[in-house]
Amino acid sequence: MTIPSIAPRFMRAIHIRRDFRDLRYRLDGYQVTPLVRQATLRVLAGLQAEANERAFSVVGPYGAGKSAFALFLAHYLQRNPQSRQQLLASLGASEDALPLDAPQLLAVPVAGNHSALRAAVLLALREALQRLKPQLRDPEAKTLLAALAQDAADPHLDPQRVAERLAEVANLVQRNGQYGGVLLIIDELGQFLDYAARHDEERDLFLLQALAEVAARSGTVPCLVVTILHQAFERYTLGAGPTRRMEWAKVQGRFADLPFQEPATQMIRMVAHALRPHVKDHWQQAREAWAAQVATSSTALGLRPPEISAEEWPTLLAACYPLHPTVLVALPQLFRQLAQNERSLFAFLHSDEPWSLRDLLTNTNAQPSGLPIYRLPHLYAYVEHVLGPSLFGRARGQRWAELAEARAMLASDDPMQFQVLTVVGTIGALERAAGLRADRAQVAFALADATDGPAAEAVYAALDALAARRMLSYRHHRNSYILWEGSDLDLDDLTLTLQRDLAERVALPELLERHADCTPRIARRYSYRSGATRTFALRFVAANQLRSANAALADFDGELLHVVANDEEELAQALDWASAPERQAEPQRIVVLPRRPHAIRSSLLEVAALRGLLEEHPALEHDRPARREVAGRLLEAQQQLSELISATYGGEQGRWFHRHQAYPINGPRDLDELLSAACDATYPAAPRIWNELIVRRQLSSAAAKARRNLIEAMLERADQADLGFSGFPPERAMYESILRQGGLHRYDEALGRWRIGPPSAEDPLGLQPAWSAMEQLLEGHSERPLPLTELLGMLERPPYGLKAGLSPLLFFSLYAARSGEISLYERGNYVTTPDLATYERLLTRPDGFGVRLSRADGARALVYRHLAQALAPQALAQPNQPALLTVALPLLRSIKSLPSYSLQTKRIGATAQAVRRALREARSPDELLFTALPRACGLAPFPAGNVDAHAPAHVERFAACLKASLQELQSAYQQLLTWIADAIQASFKLTNGRSELLARYQAIAPTNSNAQLRALGIRLETADPQGLAWAESIAALIAKRPPELWSDSDLPSFEAKLSELAAQLRAAEELALIAGNTPSPTPLLRIGLTASGGSEQIRVISRCHDDPQVAQLQQELHSTLTRHASLSADQRTAALAMLLEQLLGD
Repeated sequence: MTIPSIAPRFMRAIHIRRDFRDLRYRLDGYQVTPLVRQATLRVLAGLQAEANERAFSVVGPYGAGKSAFALFLAHYLQRNPQSRQQLLASLGASEDALPLDAPQLLAVPVAGNHSALRAAVLLALREALQRLKPQLRDPEAKTLLAALAQDAADPHLDPQRVAERLAEVANLVQRNGQYGGVLLIIDELGQFLDYAARHDEERDLFLLQALAEVAARSGTVPCLVVTILHQAFERYTLGAGPTRRMEWAKVQGRFADLPFQEPATQMIRMVAHALRPHVKDHWQQAREAWAAQVATSSTALGLRPPEISAEEWPTLLAACYPLHPTVLVALPQLFRQLAQNERSLFAFLHSDEPWSLRDLLTNTNAQPSGLPIYRLPHLYAYVEHVLGPSLFGRARGQRWAELAEARAMLASDDPMQFQVLTVVGTIGALERAAGLRADRAQVAFALADATDGPAAEAVYAALDALAARRMLSYRHHRNSYILWEGSDLDLDDLTLTLQRDLAERVALPELLERHADCTPRIARRYSYRSGATRTFALRFVAANQLRSANAALADFDGELLHVVANDEEELAQALDWASAPERQAEPQRIVVLPRRPHAIRSSLLEVAALRGLLEEHPALEHDRPARREVAGRLLEAQQQLSELISATYGGEQGRWFHRHQAYPINGPRDLDELLSAACDATYPAAPRIWNELIVRRQLSSAAAKARRNLIEAMLERADQADLGFSGFPPERAMYESILRQGGLHRYDEALGRWRIGPPSAEDPLGLQPAWSAMEQLLEGHSERPLPLTELLGMLERPPYGLKAGLSPLLFFSLYAARSGEISLYERGNYVTTPDLATYERLLTRPDGFGVRLSRADGARALVYRHLAQALAPQALAQPNQPALLTVALPLLRSIKSLPSYSLQTKRIGATAQAVRRALREARSPDELLFTALPRACGLAPFPAGNVDAHAPAHVERFAACLKASLQELQSAYQQLLTWIADAIQASFKLTNGRSELLARYQAIAPTNSNAQLRALGIRLETADPQGLAWAESIAALIAKRPPELWSDSDLPSFEAKLSELAAQLRAAEELALIAGNTPSPTPLLRIGLTASGGSEQIRVISRCHDDPQVAQLQQELHSTLTRHASLSADQRTAALAMLLEQLLGD
């Protein structure tokens, strides 16, 4: 018996660039399977005139035939209709399998390598043009070839330039008439992405984005871009942060996904095609008889895939002989685990290794009564021999290792036990492939082709013996055997107990939220078209809780509400609720109803119980075999739950409602269309901005810095072209994609300068609805500050839906455009002069800020112009009018420059006090100029609106009053100093001010010992003789603080202290006079007594230290006072004072 040879294309990997040159040979025997046809039709749909989906990502595991498909696609699209028909015929496909009239495209294959993608694309374009060079008549061809070579040598080339070169090549070949456009195929894109990730090369990532955009816009000269990947984009950045991974995922969103993995049934048909004898078969009758027998049994056991009909199944089994049905259905899953799919599968069919299919047929004599059959033990032996220990490091490696260990431990002379153990272990390692299950009947069928009779009974006996020896254990809930893992815990009983407890305590929706896959869904079509990634939360809610279910949109743009019903009655009520007209007002919500209730209850409880058992049960903490067993059960139960949820809610099994209308969902494409339609209905006024740096809910640190730099430029350099940016920093990209493209920053011909204003009339980005909404909201809050979070929240909610990273930038655009009218408040206080630090705080903590719009029309405009001419003429020249803040700032600065005394004294007029209070309590420029200050002047506020006939006179009176009050405030401190100087003149009885007082001090200085008088003298000597600085200095000495800090209550105290100091000076002068008549420097004393009536007795005497009589009298008086110690100090002092009064009167 011989095995047919396998086509070489199955035995080696495709190299698309090299194999494209020998395309016919490489497609020899290629099968146009339903998957190939479906994928090709999807690509061809992008060639329709109105289509904009022209970038595709073919994603599938290694060895799935993706590169072969790309080769077929390249060849098919590059051919003319007649040649396409011939190609389909040569491959055995029907004439109508694919349309023949699609545009003919120039194929540009790019083979993956670990280098820069930009250079690889350019070189591939050049190579494709060089193939056509003899046929190109366009003189630009030579120039373009040179440009492609030059660009490919530039390591810093802009990705946009590469995408533009693709369009140039397409236009060139279209003008020459041979091709209608270009098909760019990038095989092994993962190698380029890996290079970009390792070298932090973001430009290659942006190239993919640029290529997708050029393809979408290619119109009548189509550019198709097809990439080949083994995994999603973001998988190549597993070591990067979440922000970068999200950026890569967004780029992948520009490409329509084409999952490429042949179903197991197709792989079975491919095996049959490969093994079908091509010469006369002497054993045909025996094969067909065997196939008919096992086809019936395998169908009864559930091994026949449902996609294969009962009529086709025996034919396939006969063609796949000598593979046993259990081996045949196991092969696809096995070789997917081995990561090379069809390639490894066909290597197995062709291999001469021990235990291979060829080895079995070569070393076994076939007899009509007993054909050799390749069974599961043979398959395990082959895999173990070929892979050896490396098998244990692959998918399900632990299961393979456990089987190898169990086989080594099995000490038995019974070969049937060995075979049974191998079958059970192999099925367990294959993860329930295509209906395989290690129950008694399937194990018997795998080894005996029957489920009854002596051979089957021998299998059953071996199963019982292995279970008794604890080599196998029986799972009651799955009705199947697994390898024994060494635990004595009754896991089934523990699991059932936990299930009963959870069923009583926890509602199903809550369990689903915990244990089901609630990954948010992305509206890819809408996100690609609008530039904003829209995500939908996946929620589960009980049917009886629907009327109280609030939309949870805090971090999402919509929600998928999956209804959980306990019975048919609840399901009917949920159907009524979902189809009620009230749902029309909920565009952000999509409701999903199951076809039947209770569909997932038991599986969900099993998952919840197993997870609880694994995470919380103390008995498993140190029981590693039990933990391993529970973990394995949990993995299988989670897979089953996921399948049940998909079967219950997904596709045709679910009923999908949006705005009370039912929608059929037959696959991911339909779901994406529904999600995108929900976004269209929820955010009809959303702008269209393509900038991944800022159009996101959370900014990276680099993007936040770029936004801050852009805002600084907007507020400080709005009059400069490009806001004064040089080069291309990230903030420049934000500026170009939003302010420049949206017309917010433009050159004003009338003013002759650049300025920031409302969106341009064309409004290409759709910014006007959000801009108008901000203005209307501010117009409604002209009397009080509007919390900034309320304004930003309005922008971020429907119908605008701005991302939180973008909304502050749009607000600052309005703020810069109407800088003279919008006031900022921080913590309720008006910010008179906002600076960059203020704006940074606003960006990080917007909840502390408020905004208010100031109106200045009608009579207010008259006030504004009058005050601007007097206070700030430059305000009238500013581009943004009215510049209320510019006019108000001089007033606010003037009040801030006043000394503390002027800010609190009441020694000014009532009007000046009211003006001062208005300036100090100002909350906004318009309120200050048009309401608070007029009221302070005793006038009515100036309303917004029409100007009446009395308005000009009203404005004049206000301006005059304000001017007088400001002058009074400015002179208040000077008036205080004048009062101080007058008080000093009066107290010291001066006629010539400072100079006279200084002369008097200098006369007593030689004999003065009074510290206060000495300080007075120093201040008189050092003070500025001009003006009243000397009086200010003396006042500070007497009051112990400078006059600018005085309050009105400090003046009486100052007068009293001033009189005392003047008295001290006079006394010092008397002492000095007497000292001048004394022949020797005898110490003098001045004694003064003042009666209550004001009479004063003064005597200057000499201190008689050397007079014995005086000393004796002093001693006696002291003794007398000591004897009267019972008297208080005041009483004894009073006695001395009265005695002194008598002595001075004599």
